[in-house]
Amino acid sequence: MIKEFYFALYAIKKNIQNSAELRVSFLINIIGMSINNTAFIILWIFFVKSVGVINGWVAMDIIGLLGFGALSYGIVFSIGAGIRKLADYVATGIFDRFMLSPKNLLIRTATSFFSVSALGDIVFGVVCLVIYIISIHATIYQILLIGLLVIISVIVFLTAIITIYSMSFFFVDANLVTGSLFELFLTPSLFHGGAFQGVMRFIFTFIIPSLLIGALPVEIVRDVSLEKLLLVGSLAIFWFIISISIFNRAVKKYESSNFITFGN
Repeated sequence: MIKEFYFALYAIKKNIQNSAELRVSFLINIIGMSINNTAFIILWIFFVKSVGVINGWVAMDIIGLLGFGALSYGIVFSIGAGIRKLADYVATGIFDRFMLSPKNLLIRTATSFFSVSALGDIVFGVVCLVIYIISIHATIYQILLIGLLVIISVIVFLTAIITIYSMSFFFVDANLVTGSLFELFLTPSLFHGGAFQGVMRFIFTFIIPSLLIGALPVEIVRDVSLEKLLLVGSLAIFWFIISISIFNRAVKKYESSNFITFGN
């Protein structure tokens, strides 16, 4: 396990070094994504000002929500972007070389690709959370909660994409299927948390864990709720175990897609 961890760190380091060779492009990608994400803040702040407080959610809560969401998205897709390319790997037979590697199959696949723009999401997420901490005059306890909840959000986001992109082994046109499933998971995580109540809140907490990314973490920090913290932590562990199991079972469905052609 230690060796696999060191391999993951080495692969991430090499990915960053390779991407940073074109420095201008590297920086533009990061800055561009950060600016792009700012549109979400503007949209939701105007929404809150127009509609007012909904189920206790104010403008600063939206900034916290986007901070958790962007940071978890950025961390996962900067170090594990290869999972998102799983459909292409399976369709083209590239997945063969991962299966022949002596390294852990999931780690090898995840670290096979690096998304530079995801670093922009990390920067944006950190800035949002800093603003959120300052605006709510967070105590030391709340700051520690935020740090713990970031880790939990990353785990939940990682488990979601592992589960979603494992479907690549079951469908011919996997890009379409996995893309739709990913949007189904991601979109609710970016919405005003107070909008989800009753049945919809249950669905997006226990069946599709979208609210575990940002909405519930914000409520935990705001209300200092240990009950919700235990719920989110337990669900994160549960979904992580399930996602690994799904991936391992899905891999067994894989059949090599080597393309053998003969020249004239």
